[in-house]
Amino acid sequence: MSSEDEIRSKRTTSTKWMKYSNDVLPAWIADMDLGVAPAIADDLHQRIDHGDLGYPCADLETKFIDAFSDRYIEKFNTPLDPDLGMVSTDVVQSIVISLLTMTEPGDGVIVQTPIYPPFLNSVEHTGRRLLENPLVKVNASWEINFDELETLASDPRARLLLLCSPHNPTGRVFTQTELVKVADICARHKVLVVSDEIHCDIVYTPNYHIPFASISPEFASNVITMNSATKSFNIAGLKCSVVHFGSAELKAKYERYDAPVRGSITSLSLIAATTAWQRGGSWLQSTLTTLENNRTMLDEFIRSNDFGIEYLPPQGTYLGWLDFRGTKAAVAPEEYLVREARVALSPGSDFGKPGVGWARLNFATQPEILEEIFHRMSSAFK
Repeated sequence: MSSEDEIRSKRTTSTKWMKYSNDVLPAWIADMDLGVAPAIADDLHQRIDHGDLGYPCADLETKFIDAFSDRYIEKFNTPLDPDLGMVSTDVVQSIVISLLTMTEPGDGVIVQTPIYPPFLNSVEHTGRRLLENPLVKVNASWEINFDELETLASDPRARLLLLCSPHNPTGRVFTQTELVKVADICARHKVLVVSDEIHCDIVYTPNYHIPFASISPEFASNVITMNSATKSFNIAGLKCSVVHFGSAELKAKYERYDAPVRGSITSLSLIAATTAWQRGGSWLQSTLTTLENNRTMLDEFIRSNDFGIEYLPPQGTYLGWLDFRGTKAAVAPEEYLVREARVALSPGSDFGKPGVGWARLNFATQPEILEEIFHRMSSAFK
């Protein structure tokens, strides 16, 4: 089988593969081309074979929330009360509802750009005011500008910080010291923190994820934690996430939007997510090995190129944040790469003003596909 035939055989009907024509290799949206855990597939097959596809019972939701709580204790030594958790369709929906229930139109929302585009869209579409706190590239790291964060948080109408941890698209995994500083600033200025931790399982040693709710018992009540198994276990099409509140008061505010507005979850989604967190560990560990090898491939490709692409290796996520400003594709690199390389990356401009001239590359794919992506990119620039 030729490499083209092999790549063609790995295509799926997901948005990742179907948005562009068949001759374009997709490395944009954050789906993996690495299958799913056998335990998840087995449990879904069992449910389908039994014809058990009715409305999910409350017990499935309870098991899901318990699996989330158990995981945070076992993996991060962070106890999160299951009674303060809630099932949600996806993290983006939960962010929107949080903005609508925790803030008022015109309130300031702090966002650390470049950032996952739905953060920006959610602030805009809810009529809130964007307060940008761009990360700063310092030597070999992306750093939080704490002086600017202090200034933004002191705004009388700054109400909420949307934290992405680990950070998408830069791949930064924030340290305990950094998160304590963020917590201190937000506590002093009464700024609520909404922490999106959806990439927490995809972290490369020696880095490790620190849940924001674990910073201190005093500050835990000022945090809404959001997570999902969808990124780590490649089940994004099975919408299912969790929202955990630092206090009963926060949960009560959020529940002002009743269940029909928050959306409902299917039994298959709940089963898949619960199985992922309870029995998907060995698959995830194997997948992390593949991702780390792919990250090394990306690093070697960038270091060996002579056409001007720069980047800092991500400490977490399976995303490479590539700087094309020193290349001939500086204006719109994603358009250049689709046209000249038949490779699709996410436009950096979608991640805010600091992303202009950048693009995000998803390296969660088969090594042979990644190798072909690099070959095409090299040919396009040379």
